Amino acid sequence: MKNPPRRNPLPLLARYSALEDRTYVCPGEAHPISHSIHLARQASFYSKCRSCAQRTSADHSLGEPSERRAGAEHQRVSGTIVVAEGVRGIYLNAWDRTRAAQWAAALASMLWDEEPRQGISSVLPVESGDNGHSRRRGPTVVIGFDERPCSPDIVTGVAQGLRRMGCRVIDLGQTTEPITQFTVHHLNAAAGVFVTGAGHGPAWTGFDVVGRSGQPWPVRGRLEELEQRTNSHVMRPTRSAGTQRTFQALALYLEGLWKHFHALRPLRIVCGSSTKLFPRILDQIFSKLPCRVTHVAMPVRQRHVFEEGDVDIQSIGAAVVSLGQHLGFIVDDDGQRCAFVTEQGRLVMPGEVARILIEAERRAQADSKVVIGKSLADELSPWLIQRGVVAVEVDNTASEIVAGLVESGARLGLLHDGRVWFGDSPPFCDAIITCARILQSLSFSDAPFGQIVANTSGP
Repeated sequence: MKNPPRRNPLPLLARYSALEDRTYVCPGEAHPISHSIHLARQASFYSKCRSCAQRTSADHSLGEPSERRAGAEHQRVSGTIVVAEGVRGIYLNAWDRTRAAQWAAALASMLWDEEPRQGISSVLPVESGDNGHSRRRGPTVVIGFDERPCSPDIVTGVAQGLRRMGCRVIDLGQTTEPITQFTVHHLNAAAGVFVTGAGHGPAWTGFDVVGRSGQPWPVRGRLEELEQRTNSHVMRPTRSAGTQRTFQALALYLEGLWKHFHALRPLRIVCGSSTKLFPRILDQIFSKLPCRVTHVAMPVRQRHVFEEGDVDIQSIGAAVVSLGQHLGFIVDDDGQRCAFVTEQGRLVMPGEVARILIEAERRAQADSKVVIGKSLADELSPWLIQRGVVAVEVDNTASEIVAGLVESGARLGLLHDGRVWFGDSPPFCDAIITCARILQSLSFSDAPFGQIVANTSGP
């Protein structure tokens, strides 16, 4: 095979030198900027680039692949930071404390519209005025944040926006998304906001929103309306600023987890996670169990927990084999997505995990019913039909899974990305509960994990 001809760099260098001599003026500004600054602002999705007539100039890419250029242009034009099931943006470039406060104020206005005069659970203290009569209460919103360095700054903006709109803020501090959702349900709060960049690289941040029923806010409808309100002027519903107080939810959360860990045989587990809080929670749980857990730290980055070639997945598998453990447990930084590896270090795929959990549900309830995302349903449909399991097929989003569980009365909901919901009231998604169900499945026999996976994957 002949080597491809080498390109002459001189034409490109000459072209670049010519471009460097050009200057640009951003919309609304008086001073010109150089070509380098012009490119840097476009790369960071500078807000004024959206209305700039020169943003689509063909000489901006300097040989960048057309596919990447088209995708970047789409992001610049749309200007949205709403992703599949939340709000995300690069810290300081597209998402900062000021913008977080604006989004939080828009969220508060939506909550005021939905329940302008409804009180909150008796778990919270009654707010009284100087004359002793209770005042009109604003919506109660639970807030928390993950361990990314930028999260404290963003959650500060969220709290400021909510309080300015008269909301009663319950601050959990650094926590996990499952604990935030648990607290929303426990306090009967109007909503919960968890500041996180989960699903993206370490430079990203944003937040997820969950409503009173425990249902994540979907893009279509709720988050779209939230974005529209953010881009418009939001009026304050009250002259009184809201309150903010802390709430220690960890003990209550742990108390609710004990029921999922019972009748377990002694098992040794390797757990990989990218947070410091998650191992501490697991250690408190496993301290009262016959099982033992060894932790492996993973970096904060964008990953898919079912990629067999992922370096972190391989390291967990290698640790399981070298230490002679029964299984490995990988948790993404949202505390919800998770995966498992067998005692031989093999990654257990989503369909295999789903079969184990469905078989466990069948043992508990013969006429079992599950809610399942379309991607997973395509793989499992013949297997489900053969076993007489009724499957409610929905779109591949958390909001659709939760809605399907509430409407159908099913007790198990599954997506192809490693998230599993259990049909409590409200339905709850937590990697720790998923792990507990897998450990219970292993405890029904002395068979190794790999054999159990093989047994449930058959016809």
